[in-house]
Amino acid sequence: MELFAWNDELSVGCLEVDQDHKKLVGILNSLIAAIKEEHGREVIGKILNDLLSYTSWHFRHEERLMQTYRFSGFMAHKKEHAELIAQAVTLQKQFDEEGKDLSDDVLEFLKKWLTHHILEVDMVMGRFLHEKIK
Repeated sequence: MELFAWNDELSVGCLEVDQDHKKLVGILNSLIAAIKEEHGREVIGKILNDLLSYTSWHFRHEERLMQTYRFSGFMAHKKEHAELIAQAVTLQKQFDEEGKDLSDDVLEFLKKWLTHHILEVDMVMGRFLHEKIK
């Protein structure tokens, strides 16, 4: 079951970033499927951990690209990354330590992440990087 299918609207125009986003979308879909199919906490926890690990790596990757090509919006973008990671860590803590069901929180987090971060914030960075890397 896919919650989000990759399509050209999600492309930011930078191949490296798009490849990372495709992998993130795949992990997000796996997490949603595990929640919807009521897999055990161990399975959901592992996927959630994979999502956080890959998201952290991806954000560092984007930040290296922005610094390399001197993207003027770097600091604001990096701040948004930090805020998104903090949200994700809170979700993981609530799941791991408090035994909280993640379904509603995860769906809201995914919606915000995809609609705001990729479709708005990353699009600006992607257009910039596309012009620089061509």
